[in-house]
Amino acid sequence: MITRLNSRLHCFIKLTGNFITTSFLLPSSSRLGLQFTPHSTSLASLLHSTSFSNNGDPPLSMYQKVTSLDHAFNLFDEMILRKPLPSVVKFNQLLNVVTKMNHFSSCLHLFKQMCVIGVPLSKYSMNIAIKCCCHMSRTNDGFALLGCCFGQAVVPDVFTFSTLLDGLIREDRIIEAGRLFKKLIKQKLCKPDVVMYSTMIKGLCKFGNNDIAIGLLRLMDERGWKPNVVVYSTIIDSLCKDKMIEDAFKLFNEMVFAKGIQPDDNVKVNAHIH
Repeated sequence: MITRLNSRLHCFIKLTGNFITTSFLLPSSSRLGLQFTPHSTSLASLLHSTSFSNNGDPPLSMYQKVTSLDHAFNLFDEMILRKPLPSVVKFNQLLNVVTKMNHFSSCLHLFKQMCVIGVPLSKYSMNIAIKCCCHMSRTNDGFALLGCCFGQAVVPDVFTFSTLLDGLIREDRIIEAGRLFKKLIKQKLCKPDVVMYSTMIKGLCKFGNNDIAIGLLRLMDERGWKPNVVVYSTIIDSLCKDKMIEDAFKLFNEMVFAKGIQPDDNVKVNAHIH
């Protein structure tokens, strides 16, 4: 199954050569444009190395107490001094904390260091790094990392592709997003879920492509994914902004009476304002 998927992914990378730089090498900082300088570990950090549990894995409470970027870097410095290295799961937990603090560039820095010291990367590691690239409006770098997923036998999932779609939409590259979405379905690289459909519908509505968005809503329903209030709200809001009030109310009635989805405050406000 994995071999078959990797084969389809290889074809996908060839077809999207304008997106992906397959020569992207993780140990090199030039592609991501990151400047890495070694962080010296303080004596205090070394003394606290006993706080690690068996196998060099720090307890989860250490991550829950990370409240600043300096603290995160100090913890990372402690982790890379352990022999053997902590598991990739622990590194991923730290990356996740830094990402939640919206320090996307710093998270990529730590990801880069993981690659340099030879931490075996997981799909979750790649997803975090790709997410950071997309949030920094560097979606092309995210696609380069997708190429690395293939090179390191890490199979991307629906979250990976949803993140890249969102990155393209953030950069107003709706045509490229549409092409990617179609290729994902045609080549069966992943099965779109509610999040992916919602992301694509959001992008279509952002550019006023209401008819296509509604068509995607129907396709979503046909394929067994139940649209939620967020999906309906996005399209209703777009219709209202385009002064298509009658169509907006039709969709509103469908949502409430046909689908039994209760509107949220955004839908109610939009219906009255527009």
